[in-house]
Amino acid sequence: MAEQVTLDKLRAIINSEINNSIGFMGSNLTSQRKKSMEYYMGDKLGTEIDGRSQVVSTDVADTVETILPNLLRIFTASDQVVKCEPVKSEDVPLSDQATNYINYIFNKDNNGFSILYTWFKDALLEKNGIVKVYWDDSSSVEQETYKNLNDIEYQVLVNDDNVEIVSEETRVDEKAQEELEQIQALKKIQQEQNPDLEANQELDDLPTPMLHDVVIKRTSTSGKVKIENVPPEEFLIQRSAKSIEDANFVAHRVMKTRSQLIEMGFDREVIENLPTSNNILLNDERLTRLSDIDESPLNDAPDESTTDIEVYECYVRCDMDGDGVAELRKVIVAGSSANEILENMPCDNIPFCSLTPIPMPHRFYGRSVSELVEDVQLIKSTVMRQLLDNMYLTNNNRVAIMDGQVNLDDLLTSRPGGVVRTKQPPSQVMFPMQNQTISQQAFPLLEYLDTIRETRTGITRYNQGLDADSLNKTATGVNAIMTQSQMRMELIARVFAETGIKDLFRRIFELTCKYQDKERVVELNNQFVPVKPTEWKNRFNISIVVGLGSGSKEQQIVMLNNILERQLQAFQLQGNREFPMVSLKNIYNSLAKIIENAGLKNVENYFVNPDMGKGMVTPPPEPPLTPIEKIEFTRIQSEEKRKIAELELENKKLRADTAEAILGFETKIKELELKYNSQIDVAKLKADADLEKLVTNNRNKTFLEAQRSAESLEKQVSNLNDGPGQAPRRSQPVEQG
Repeated sequence: MAEQVTLDKLRAIINSEINNSIGFMGSNLTSQRKKSMEYYMGDKLGTEIDGRSQVVSTDVADTVETILPNLLRIFTASDQVVKCEPVKSEDVPLSDQATNYINYIFNKDNNGFSILYTWFKDALLEKNGIVKVYWDDSSSVEQETYKNLNDIEYQVLVNDDNVEIVSEETRVDEKAQEELEQIQALKKIQQEQNPDLEANQELDDLPTPMLHDVVIKRTSTSGKVKIENVPPEEFLIQRSAKSIEDANFVAHRVMKTRSQLIEMGFDREVIENLPTSNNILLNDERLTRLSDIDESPLNDAPDESTTDIEVYECYVRCDMDGDGVAELRKVIVAGSSANEILENMPCDNIPFCSLTPIPMPHRFYGRSVSELVEDVQLIKSTVMRQLLDNMYLTNNNRVAIMDGQVNLDDLLTSRPGGVVRTKQPPSQVMFPMQNQTISQQAFPLLEYLDTIRETRTGITRYNQGLDADSLNKTATGVNAIMTQSQMRMELIARVFAETGIKDLFRRIFELTCKYQDKERVVELNNQFVPVKPTEWKNRFNISIVVGLGSGSKEQQIVMLNNILERQLQAFQLQGNREFPMVSLKNIYNSLAKIIENAGLKNVENYFVNPDMGKGMVTPPPEPPLTPIEKIEFTRIQSEEKRKIAELELENKKLRADTAEAILGFETKIKELELKYNSQIDVAKLKADADLEKLVTNNRNKTFLEAQRSAESLEKQVSNLNDGPGQAPRRSQPVEQG
């Protein structure tokens, strides 16, 4: 029987997982990432000698900053980074809306470009880039100040449930009070002149108008998907984990102030007793990142509410209910030793997405681009230092002198036109010591090192436009070099797309379908449309649309133009009609890709999607009738006119028969009234009902129904009398129609 995990045991599990997680304290991973950051920043290598050259090559920074623009252009060339593919045919109409909306969340609700930039740079420089995506339903409080509000405006403001009054000042509205007194005086004069005029009591009972100066706090609560970049040193994961989904422990360690924790809803007394810690602030990676702008990493807050507390947001699998199956739980712990559990709740998934440019099989952390060129940067820095030292010695070579025969101060002061005093002829007491130059060996070595860097990373002088001799090479050779280098770049982009980017947008889609239960109106494709993601659940698959293809953007545009030309030719062969080979949607897709490769984002500004445009087009006029069709239509119209005439004649005959029946029926009623000297009320109602039936029946039944109604009426009238010889009972007369 499995034992249920208690809070004490859970606290021990969390503490053990944190201490054993990779990246927590002083591991090889930390030292490697620290080294990569130092190389990127161009820090000194630690082999410097005083009085010698200390130049540092910047190959790591050059490589990272060259790859980054190409990657960002691939993913941001279009407004649509991902596409929702419908699972069933009936899901097609909503697929475009779902695609546009999740891209809208990424680009508009969150700063998509900034997120991608930081995410990619972390991955290229520090092995893995991490982002956190979650549903944020926290409330924001804003303080607002209003002045000179009248009574109505004041009531509208304070009646809002989300408004809390901080302070207010009230004073008499003298202008409104003066106008009110003038109206009351005028009303009084009118009443004196006309005593019959009623007094307006409501006008006399009006309160004194006031003006209000108010300071309020407005609380806004609106849930949305939030995406945050996580610094690599703040992310912890189980040592043996191969992916985030399979890890038994993942944590995000951050520094939060006591005030922030209290605003998050945690118990104030517990938060105020938590100890402070500087473990994160003193992390080697963080210190290296801030070394050129901040010498003191500590935050000495004078206010106790703004002191930093170390908080761990942990996602751990453990058996809390004792059923033998470990469940995923979100546990927030705080304090230097993570001994205070602030929150413990079950959760569905781990809200982190990771990507790496060079994945390593069977482990979570891959390799960075920085690692590929760090040794090249070290060697180039050494060669450049030696070359510069050699040039310094060549320009200021060493001199052998006869002791006591040369003024050393003059010799050590090197300046143009300087005089060196000697006691003997200079040729006898001074001898320059020539140094052999190494430039002939150094420059080819630097060229070789650049070639190694280009081979490892795929970043060549051709795709940077830096090779001055490229015009002297054949177009085929240059194209082959470009294609080979682009393959490395495209591989990194494809790895990013199929790992981190795909996971991120799948998580956005899931969070939106799960938590956004209210309809939201947003602008998609230049139109404001209502969106309700709860209708999308289990109806779409997420696929990544990355701007990858053969050749450069210009080459792709040329190829697409050729395809478009063939499509237009096929469309003309079809008689400018859709199918069987080419449709308008095919042509639209080609135009959309051309615009995307041209760097223009919104295709709808230039071409209308045929699926939408078909509903905007008025149908073409019908072709004129042929002579045979005219004759046939004339015959049909004549036949219709003949049938209509027959129906009208039959209708007239039926109305005449009905009028005759009604006349006979009324005559029968008059005879009965004269006979019994009584007006008929109930019988009249029955007769009206029967008459209505007579109108709707055909001509053959008219007389039969009238006869039956007359007999029934006669029986009913005879029952009105008490007996023979007695006066008939008169009912209340009814209004005759």
